[in-house]
Amino acid sequence: MASIRTFIAVETPESIRKDMSTLQAQLKKSNADVRWEHEEKFHATVKFLGEVDEKILPSVIGKIEEVVRRHRQCEVVFETLGCFPNVKNPRVIWIGCTDQSGELGILKSVLDKELQSFGFEIEQRPFKPHITLGRVKESRRNRDLISLIENLTFEPHESSVTDVVVMKSVLKPQGSEYSILQRIQLNPLHKGTS
Repeated sequence: MASIRTFIAVETPESIRKDMSTLQAQLKKSNADVRWEHEEKFHATVKFLGEVDEKILPSVIGKIEEVVRRHRQCEVVFETLGCFPNVKNPRVIWIGCTDQSGELGILKSVLDKELQSFGFEIEQRPFKPHITLGRVKESRRNRDLISLIENLTFEPHESSVTDVVVMKSVLKPQGSEYSILQRIQLNPLHKGTS
């Protein structure tokens, strides 16, 4: 049974991706053992679906479209350099994506509920939209990396979220490769904050 690794995301504007890439270049100077993400892959995941059966994918995308079109456009701020689980033990290095209106969180919550009928579980972790800059592979050479993370900042960049993308992810030896399956417009009539 063929399946497609799928996720729902918000793209990052090219000008902001460039600044994220500049910050990433400073972090690379640590020479830590990190698998750095390519600039074109900088996005904020709204919901990871995993392997989706090709037969039900059109129905899943149809449901996502239905949900997304009911939700309004919003403003987000890309800010703060951080790590999961924490700075002293970085495994994932990211830049935060803050949505003051809470619209992205509401969208995520509704998608969770609406996609349950297809067998997708509701995520229990709190929703923290972020852009992944890199994933630490080996923690032995992290001292310089931790020092850079503690001392570097990412100046806030504001951006409008006008659409959501359903992405296909193909795992390859050199890392995953993404392509857009569907771009879905958010409702422009209700732009603004709650």
